[in-house]
Amino acid sequence: MAIDQRSLIVNLHDVKALKFGSFKLKSGELSKYYLDLRVIVSYPYLLKEICSLVTAAILEDSSDFSKNQVRLCGVPYTALPIATGVSLDTNLPMLIRRKEQKKYGTKKLIDGEYCCGDNVIVIEDVITSGDSILETVVDLETSNLNVENVIVLVDRQQGGVQRLIKRGLKIKSLFNITEIVTILKEEAKISKEEYQDVIDYVENNQVERVTICRKNPSRTKMGFNERSELLETSKITQKIFKLTLEKKSNLCVAVDVDTADKLLDITEKVGPYICILKTHIDAISGVTEATLNSLKLMAKQYNFLIMEDRKMADIGNTVKLQYNKIVKWADLVTVHSISGGMMLKGLQEVINEDKDLLGNRGVFIIAELSCDGNLISQQYIKETVKISEEYKDIVVGLVCQSDDVIPSPSLIQLTPGVNMKNSEDSLGQKYQNPSDVILTKGADIAVVGRGIVQDDNPAEAAKLYKEWLWNTYIERVSNS
Repeated sequence: MAIDQRSLIVNLHDVKALKFGSFKLKSGELSKYYLDLRVIVSYPYLLKEICSLVTAAILEDSSDFSKNQVRLCGVPYTALPIATGVSLDTNLPMLIRRKEQKKYGTKKLIDGEYCCGDNVIVIEDVITSGDSILETVVDLETSNLNVENVIVLVDRQQGGVQRLIKRGLKIKSLFNITEIVTILKEEAKISKEEYQDVIDYVENNQVERVTICRKNPSRTKMGFNERSELLETSKITQKIFKLTLEKKSNLCVAVDVDTADKLLDITEKVGPYICILKTHIDAISGVTEATLNSLKLMAKQYNFLIMEDRKMADIGNTVKLQYNKIVKWADLVTVHSISGGMMLKGLQEVINEDKDLLGNRGVFIIAELSCDGNLISQQYIKETVKISEEYKDIVVGLVCQSDDVIPSPSLIQLTPGVNMKNSEDSLGQKYQNPSDVILTKGADIAVVGRGIVQDDNPAEAAKLYKEWLWNTYIERVSNS
């Protein structure tokens, strides 16, 4: 049966699968239109027509079917009924990718029968940036399946297709948003103003980043430049990677002193050699607004970020109240995950309230501690990693001591407890040397405190640590 694509678009508009106006997207940005293709499950005739179009697109490229078994996988959740319909039309087996791995039974992430090396065609309803498609592709590849082809119903024309092509995928879209609004304007379903609003929106909201992603990338073997270009790397994390490369420094100095004057004095001396300055403002006497302004000026002068090591661990609303003050001067803040995801949601809301903060503020979550007797368990660490993945737009990384904690190369491992002279203090703090922390422990950025702050010449000490840590990082990625 030949499908009248023009009628299909009009019918999708009539059932409100295509909406026009002003809509707030998940990313926080405002869009002039919204595609709600979930409604097609309530209109079997539309679902059937869409499945027929996808089937036709697959059969056009069926020359590779004899090489390996071909399977279908819909990106959860909207594309699942489409993939099911296409599976029935083509008799091609289907796989289901879970958004979260099962915690019981087989604990599988990919459901269905398959063999290593099977080819999978991924089906998606809409593509904007390509994030959801890539997440599905990576999970399939992690299960030793091969993905080359993706079929999308609607391309929003914001750069997602181009990004996935750069990743090595073949993308076929049945419609793009320009074709859709042109037909709807001609059919008098939308006004000329609504049409132009959509055209302008598409032109002014292009995805900026280039996507480069390996299959199953190893975080510690990838350079900061490559990791900054990953699809899932947030803007604030990109900023940190760029800064480390510009300064050739992965040194964070913890300026744990007791007066504001000492804070500014040490910062002035170590500023040229660091990528991050870590503070405990609540432990320092004499800190005023002028002190914080001076810190910000030095951060700009010497090109480093300020991190307040606040270790927040309260309910979401309380954390919001605390962070409203810190966010004005600190680029980064540390938190415990003990309160769960709602605490991160509170921080996220503070950042989203000010467009100037978007992409310029981030969070490190503490997953492990470097002191004896801490109560953090392996299950706690796993749940912390899970939370970091749910809030990856603001979480830049984890504070941890082990190279196997962070699975994603888009996150940064920040490791404290580095000292080239001492191995332990009187209160159970364990130290490790710069080489071990980078090569063995997997740190991307190392935190040095007393080894620099209490040195007779903090500037020279910072320079020494900076060179040692950076050269060790270069050694690590060069040996990959």
